[in-house]
Amino acid sequence: MTVLILMALVSALYLFLIAPARRRPDAAGLIDRLYAHRGLHDGNQTVPENSLAAFARAVEAGYGIELDVQLTGDGRAVVHHDADTLRVCGESRVIRRTPYAELPALPDGSAVPLLSDVLALVAGRVPLIVEIKHYGSPAENAARALEALRGYGGPYCVESFHPMAVRYFRKAAPALLRGQLAMGGPRDPAESGAIAYVALSLLLVNALGRPHFVAYSCAADRNLSMWLMKRCFRPLLAAWTIRDQRTLDRARRDYRMLIFERFSPDKRA
Repeated sequence: MTVLILMALVSALYLFLIAPARRRPDAAGLIDRLYAHRGLHDGNQTVPENSLAAFARAVEAGYGIELDVQLTGDGRAVVHHDADTLRVCGESRVIRRTPYAELPALPDGSAVPLLSDVLALVAGRVPLIVEIKHYGSPAENAARALEALRGYGGPYCVESFHPMAVRYFRKAAPALLRGQLAMGGPRDPAESGAIAYVALSLLLVNALGRPHFVAYSCAADRNLSMWLMKRCFRPLLAAWTIRDQRTLDRARRDYRMLIFERFSPDKRA
């Protein structure tokens, strides 16, 4: 009997930890859409990722946009994925330690865009998924991004791998659609420690931010936590990052927000 009670308690705790928010804001302008990962870029050959050119191409093609936000050394909210500019710009600068004016240019000669510039360019024409990076202070990154987003009239949602960024939005903007990024498959040591990776993979951090949706690596989404969450809570799901039509077709069965890159997807919703 004691064993059964203990098992019941553990099961209840497990479900408590992985549960998303009970209610979510209206997501009609965001779901059943394809999102260009870091804009409609070409692998940094002529159109760099997270560039105004990539975002303009996505808007012209009618795709939603997924983008990354972090802070510069002087507190500007910029759109760039990596903590360092080396991979994309060819010159190494740690963004959170570098004033905006000193960041190197993107390969097409344009500046690393400010979040405010991207919002002005998109102007509500397509929906946005705004990922808050975890470099430096996730909560501060979230707060600065929210400052820029509050006056924006177009459809958007926010997400982050760091549960404290998601938690910030839960407290500061509870009506804003927020998502917990999570992953399966091999761990990238540069992105997360082993404990954080396990917690994210198994969705155990959901208790902190109580996300309205979960954005999961759809190539490695077959685990107990995902199975239970789907069946017990019927959550809103976003899939990342889809790189071929076959994966997209499979993802459409469970996912309502589809993040893709480097191929031309069938636009069927």
